[in-house]
Amino acid sequence: MKTDPAYAELPAVGVFSGRPWSRGEAADADVIASMHRQIPLDFQVSDWLLQVLAARGVTSGKDLERFFYPSLDNLHDPFLLQEMDAAVDRLFEAARNGERVAVHGDFDVDGLTGSALLYETITALSIDGSRVLPEPPFIPDRLIDGYGLAERMVREWAGRGVTLLLTVDTGAAAVKEIALARELGMEVVVLDHHIFEERPEATALVNPRREGSTYPNPELCGVAVAFKFAQALELARPGCLPEGFLSSVLDLVALGLVADQMSLVGENRILVKKGLELFNDRKRIRPGFAALLRVSGLDRGFPVTTGEFAYQLAPRLNACGRIGRVMSALELLITHDADKALKLAQEADRTNTRRKEQDLILKDEAIDMALPFVKRGDPGLVLASAEWHKGIIGIGAARLVEQYQLPVVLVAIEGDEARGSVRSVPHIDVKAILDQCARFLIRHGGHAQAAGMSLRTRDIPAFREAFLETLRSQPDTGPVPEHYDMDLCLENLSAQDVARLVRELENLEPFGAGNRKPVFRCRGLRLQRPPTSLSGGLHLRFAFRGPSQQGGGDTPALSREFISFGTGEAWRRMISAGKFDTAHLMDMEWDILFQIGRSTFRPRSGNYDPVQQLLVDIRPVAPR
Repeated sequence: MKTDPAYAELPAVGVFSGRPWSRGEAADADVIASMHRQIPLDFQVSDWLLQVLAARGVTSGKDLERFFYPSLDNLHDPFLLQEMDAAVDRLFEAARNGERVAVHGDFDVDGLTGSALLYETITALSIDGSRVLPEPPFIPDRLIDGYGLAERMVREWAGRGVTLLLTVDTGAAAVKEIALARELGMEVVVLDHHIFEERPEATALVNPRREGSTYPNPELCGVAVAFKFAQALELARPGCLPEGFLSSVLDLVALGLVADQMSLVGENRILVKKGLELFNDRKRIRPGFAALLRVSGLDRGFPVTTGEFAYQLAPRLNACGRIGRVMSALELLITHDADKALKLAQEADRTNTRRKEQDLILKDEAIDMALPFVKRGDPGLVLASAEWHKGIIGIGAARLVEQYQLPVVLVAIEGDEARGSVRSVPHIDVKAILDQCARFLIRHGGHAQAAGMSLRTRDIPAFREAFLETLRSQPDTGPVPEHYDMDLCLENLSAQDVARLVRELENLEPFGAGNRKPVFRCRGLRLQRPPTSLSGGLHLRFAFRGPSQQGGGDTPALSREFISFGTGEAWRRMISAGKFDTAHLMDMEWDILFQIGRSTFRPRSGNYDPVQQLLVDIRPVAPR
């Protein structure tokens, strides 16, 4: 055994994630054989694909059929949602009476897509030739209106004679504002998915996560609830919406579900799969989405996937709600004018560039502030600054969670009041933590992994102590393992084998929460050379060889390099902590976790490689 002291510093966890690794449960040979007989595809698939499916609970003939051929016929009955009948009846009444109706959404992608869908629904709705009088839809400005329903718009709409207000992705906790609306002669229908404590005086409150709900899919987001509302309208009164209307808005539903990180299984998988089909039909794509693809560089003929939704399109729309002109994002979604759409998409793109610059500044400042608390072993981080924009603290909090694997609260101070964004690790429910700290908060809400809050600036120190003490009282479940699906020995595969597997894995899409893109492990590799730095050291490029190979004898599969995004700092910390030099790195064996997928990069040389290999995590192997 080697006794070099540097090896004593080998981490027992992944260098990038800081977590141990955990393999998914493998299916036995009989299950795989049965799946081969039942799989409803017209081409032969590998055992690898079936192992991934089996680990996700998809093994029976019925489950395989529904997985590969999802149908809108398999959507749940929207009237299983509590108070859906009251919501439908009230809108029908408004249409018959020709009432003035307003739509109020939220400023994230879920709220934007939900507002667009709801506005298109009420505009298209016809009951025996009678229609509502739709007001232009409204999204609150973060700086002017803050979170929730905008009281100024409630008053303005009442003054304009609005008698029915529809809210989407907001409203479940708007007790005060909805009471005001009723006082001013306006009824409210709430279509939301956020948890609430006191039911507001709404005419109907449709929410799959409300207490006592028996709806089979609690993972609907705001735009999906709005879609279920439109579905219920059509079921209750066939023909009240134009033929094909429900299918025409699935692109909005798909983007909202992905952006809000809802679980993409069951009903949500159907909605996203069908929404992607619409999105990728260039003859039917809405002008705003076509323009977004153009400014994002995604108009090169490759199919759009949930990855592009999450990392390219949603951030541009979210940026408008965070630090830009939020109504421009909504206008982009509903406009039918291609020239206007392009101008609005360019505005969103510029705003997103500005947002990314501010993100980096905030992250650097937050890391500097976090280090003393991390070193002393705090179970979470509560950091505050008057220099931070409240529109980007959510992204900053998420990045610190990735960095330290701790729950993080970032607070933007605005005079006497402050706004906070909270992000968490998988095994800690921060909404429950905030509930226990509510005495220091003006308001709060959200989910187990992401929440928002407001509080008085003077209460930040007291809230910090309460938050940390509550975390300390939670049972210690240890670090959350980094999950991978199965082993894939790249030494034994050709580049063509990997390309075929990529094509097979595309049948598992859409990927997202609940249906993660498969992660594989490969063991006992060596570095061909130290990793190459990209983007100033932010990202890294790795090249590996098998342990028995010398520099020039690479197998075809290992001849492909691996890209690793946002991991440069973690790699440098590992080298510094272990005092490793180049010779050490080249002498060591490494286990890796990786993903494979279709490459959308076409080099000018014309030598197109259809495969991209992403390095998810890496761990040195202790010498034997």
